[in-house]
Amino acid sequence: MTIVAKTLPSLSGIPAVDLDSDQGFRALVELSPDAVFVIADGYHIFANARGLELLGADSLAELQRKPSIEFMHPRCRGEARSRMSTLVNQRRMLEYVEECVVRLDGSVVDIESAGTPIVVDGRPAALVVARDITARKQAEAAVRTAELRWQAAFRQARTAMLIADESGWVIAANPALGHLVQRDLATIVHAPCWSIIAEADRDAVRHEWIRLTIGSEPAIDGEFRYERADGVKGWVYANAAPLGDDKEFIVHLTDVTDSHRTRQTLARRANRDPLTGLPNRYVILDTLAGHAADVTQPVALLFLDLDGFKQINDQYGHQVGDEILTVVGQRLRSAVRQEDVVGRLGGDEFAVVLRGEDSAARAAQVAARITDELAVPVIAGGTVLQVTASIGVASSEDLPHRGGQALLADADAAMYDAKTRAQPAV
Repeated sequence: MTIVAKTLPSLSGIPAVDLDSDQGFRALVELSPDAVFVIADGYHIFANARGLELLGADSLAELQRKPSIEFMHPRCRGEARSRMSTLVNQRRMLEYVEECVVRLDGSVVDIESAGTPIVVDGRPAALVVARDITARKQAEAAVRTAELRWQAAFRQARTAMLIADESGWVIAANPALGHLVQRDLATIVHAPCWSIIAEADRDAVRHEWIRLTIGSEPAIDGEFRYERADGVKGWVYANAAPLGDDKEFIVHLTDVTDSHRTRQTLARRANRDPLTGLPNRYVILDTLAGHAADVTQPVALLFLDLDGFKQINDQYGHQVGDEILTVVGQRLRSAVRQEDVVGRLGGDEFAVVLRGEDSAARAAQVAARITDELAVPVIAGGTVLQVTASIGVASSEDLPHRGGQALLADADAAMYDAKTRAQPAV
């Protein structure tokens, strides 16, 4: 059977087809972007230009050198025979399915094809329409490969990761996250992502999550506390960002518990006296500077110097001296309000910053209370020792618009005067 494409004169190189003639309909078949075959008695009896191209033939005669089934890839032949029997013998139309064909040059092409039973010259035959989907299959395979690689990287990553939807519910979590929080992944997936967060930090994390999901920020990051299944808490650094356009978000979590503790330790060392644990000189000066800049928040400063401390060190040793300094720090702390600041300036010098509108009025009372506290003997190194201190007082109300250093200097001078007056006359 031969179909000749008869066309009318074209416009701008585009064929014109006469739909009122048999040749016109045949031309439509030839011009079809899909491959069209007619198969009867197991052989191709027609193939349009796209069909010849699909199978790598220049003419129908080349296709007729072997049965049509032999153009099917071996893995598809069983199904192809069954489909052809359904078309030819049972006269049933078949929907599109994916198959593979082998071209004359041996190359393999992925196709999708459909069939319709027809009659040609009184013989049952099959009209088969096929299209090359090799490029699509390759693209799908590339996507599957990328997905498999992503899934493997997600599962095997040492960094804890989770994927969550807009509302914060976990869609997936990797084993590293389960190890981090010591929980079974089944308890993490399909639960809010903040279920692993320490309760004190949950509201802050929810707030940041909303900012991310509404697009206020392209990504968010920060540190927060997580809680393991056994109740132990740690710190993580988290970074969250959108995952494509599917309204899903990926979160990377890195355990920073050790570094966080190190930073806390360094901060304490920078701001605390290592012996007594009290705020150091820098904290006292910062406190005074803050109140000196705000005249509406008056402060009173008590400057203390232990009497005869050098002699105690010389006679009993520095270990005993250190015990005394520690006890003195504790007693000073117990003699003031919670909002007041007690610090060690260095050596045997201490400072007490009283805060509030009544700070100047309280200064004398606190000094008396401290004197009473120190009057209780101290047991250090198995020795009972009596400790006294000279106290100088200065108030920001008496020294308006002066800095913290000036207030400290005036309290130091007042302390020296008190010590001088307390010394017995020679």
